[in-house]
Order: sequence, then C-alpha cells, then structure tokens
Amino acid sequence: MKKQDRLSLKEAQSALLPILEEFDRVCRLHNLRYSLIYGTMLGAIRHKGFIPWDDDIDVCMPRPDYEKLVELSKQEQLFGEHFSLTADRGKKGVYPFLKLMDDRYIVRCTNHIETPYLYVDIFPVDGLPDDRKEIEKLYRKELTASAGVVLSKWFTSEKKWGFLLWIFGFWFYLLCMCFGGTARSVRRVNKLATKYPYEGADNVGLHSWCLEHCEMPREAFDRYTEVEFEGKKFLCIEDYDLCLKNTYGNYMQLPPESKRVSQHCMRVYRNKKLQSK
Repeated sequence: MKKQDRLSLKEAQSALLPILEEFDRVCRLHNLRYSLIYGTMLGAIRHKGFIPWDDDIDVCMPRPDYEKLVELSKQEQLFGEHFSLTADRGKKGVYPFLKLMDDRYIVRCTNHIETPYLYVDIFPVDGLPDDRKEIEKLYRKELTASAGVVLSKWFTSEKKWGFLLWIFGFWFYLLCMCFGGTARSVRRVNKLATKYPYEGADNVGLHSWCLEHCEMPREAFDRYTEVEFEGKKFLCIEDYDLCLKNTYGNYMQLPPESKRVSQHCMRVYRNKKLQSK
C-alpha cells in the first residue's frame, strides 16, 4: 500500500459513516431493531459523533433481529453497491459476529488479522441465565472458546511478539488448528452465546465476544430513541444512560490525555482498483 493512499483518522471516520447509514437504511426498511453501542454510543451522547480518537463503529441487535438480518442477506441483495456482510458461522466464519464492509477502502491492522475492507461491527444481544454464578461460568467458557479465535489472529498478525509470548502463542495456535481452527472456535462461541434464548431471558448482554458485556434488562432493548451522530440520526436504546454507566462509569468525564488513543491500530487505504474504474 502506498503511503499517499492512506486515510487520516478524520478521513477514516468520514469513510465509516456511509457504512453506518447503509446499515441504518436496511434496518429501518425491514423493521429490524438495533442500537449504537460501546464507543459509538458514548461518542453520540458525549460528542454528538465520533470520539475524536476513535476509529471504528459498533452497533448491536437483539438476537432475533440479528438472525433475521442474516437470513435476509441470504435471500436478497440487501445492501447497495460496495457493501457486503461477512459470515459469522460455518467454514467462512471469522468472528462470532457480523461486519458490514465497504470495499472502497482497504484495511490493514497491526493488532490482528481483520476483514479486508473497512467495516462496522454488528454484535448480537443474547440472553443470560438468572443466577450470577451461572453468568460468570458462561463468561469463562466463552472466554476460553474465543481464545482460539483471538490467538489464531494475533499470531498471524503484524504484531511484534516477545520471544516467550511467541513460543506460547505458536503452540496455542497449533493446538487451535488441530481442533478445527478459527471456524470451530467461532461455532463454539456462538453455541454458548445462544444457550439462553433471548426471548425468555430477564437479562441480556453482548457476550459473544470478549469485550464489555453490557448487561441490561431485556426490556431495555424494546425501547429506542434517535440520537445525533455526526449530524445524522441513528437508533439507540432509550436507557443509554444505564448502559454507559455500567460500561464506563462517569462516562461524561474525558479520560486522561495519555489514554486518548485508538484501540485498533487500523490503517485505512483507498482501494485504487475501484477508484481507477
């Protein structure tokens, strides 16, 4: 990739916005529930747009709506030109969640192997058991299962490893490959995440990936409002205050300047092959 083709952080943020707009269009057209989540929700509430140092967009969907999106994508051309949905299961499953990609922009990442194009992450919201001990047990199992996904990507990435960490990662990577590799790990995570059906659960969360789980009462995902994000309106759960407090604490307070950095280390480039057509 040529250095002059690389997008600045601000340009990358501008390139992400049309992906979110396309996702929003499809969800509204098919009456699918979704909400901004994680740093995107925080950015909408605190900054009315991107957190200035953030370089991605996250949304979530109740599992029934998420599955409907998957099925619709198999039956018809849901998204416009340049947009495509990744697989989250089967042999092509790379992660236990979806990504909506835009092939006009190519992504390279120093942390782990990513999808080839710029994307918005789409996480499912799944049911949780009633007992706290059972919840923690579920999280531990999911963490173990997702380790196969994470390490297989980190080991084959551009990231520089320390020697001992490299040795550990190498053998864990081989073990993961012997037991079915990334695809099997993804299937295992999905099986655990859907163990407690969304419709019958009192509490739900985003626990198909080893991030903040955003535990909330299920009814929180029945009520939505529109919030401003970069001058446009997108959907967000009404009780975003509880969600943000559970995840970030005093979320309106800015972090120290030393922590105002991107967590993804993405490099985004214009896809010159498409632009030359």
